Amino acid sequence: MSQALALYQLQEIELGILRCQKRLSEIASALEDSQAVAEARARLESAQKILSPLQTRARSLELEIQSNADKIRATDERLYSGSVRNPKELQEMQQEIQALRRRNGDLEDALLDVMLAVEEAEAALNAARANLQQVTSDWETNNQTLLEEQTRLKNDEARLIEQRRQALSHINAENLKLYNALKPRRHNQPVAVLDGDTCAACGVEQTMAIISDLDRGVSLVKCMSCGRILVRKPGKA
Repeated sequence: MSQALALYQLQEIELGILRCQKRLSEIASALEDSQAVAEARARLESAQKILSPLQTRARSLELEIQSNADKIRATDERLYSGSVRNPKELQEMQQEIQALRRRNGDLEDALLDVMLAVEEAEAALNAARANLQQVTSDWETNNQTLLEEQTRLKNDEARLIEQRRQALSHINAENLKLYNALKPRRHNQPVAVLDGDTCAACGVEQTMAIISDLDRGVSLVKCMSCGRILVRKPGKA
C-alpha cells in the first residue's frame, strides 16, 4: 500500500470519528434539552422546600409539648407528694401547672394546623414525584431512538479509534507530520482523490508531471492548487 493511500484511509477513518463525535454531541444536547422534565423536577424541588420547614416546625412543637408534659407530671407529683408544705409554694406550683397546660393547649392547636399543612405538602410532594417519574418515563420512551443511536455511535467510534491505531502503523513519521500539518488548513481533509486528471477537492486539473509522479508513487505528491496530498483510490487510473 502506498503512503498516499495509507494517509487517505487514515483521513477517512478520522472523518468517520469526527462524524460520530459531532452526532454524539448533538444527541447529548437533545437528550439534555427536556423542558418538561426540567419543569417537573423544579416542581418536585419546590414541593420539598415547602414540606421541609413544616416538618421541622411540627417536630419542634412536638418536642415542646412533650417537654411541658414532663414538667407538668414532675410538678404534679411533687405537689401531691407531701414534700412541699409552704402554702405559697404550693399555690405557685398549681399556677405553673395551669400555665403549662394552657401553653400545651395552644401548642397542640398550632401543631394540628401544622400537621394539616404537612399532610397537604406531603400530598403535593408525592404528586410532584409521581409526575416527574411519568414525565421522565415518557421522555425516555420518546427518545428511545436517540438512545439507541447513541449506543450504536459509541460502538462505531470505538471501532474507528481502533482502526485508526492500526492505520497509523502503516505510515512513516515524516509523512504523518505533513498530514497533520495540513489538517487544520484543509478542514481535516489534507488528502484529495485525483479524479481523472483533476483534484476532486479543488477542481483544478493537474499537470502531466504531477500525474506522472503520482502514478510512479515515488513520494507524496501535492495538488498544484490547494496543496493537498493527491491519491488515486484503488480502481482509479
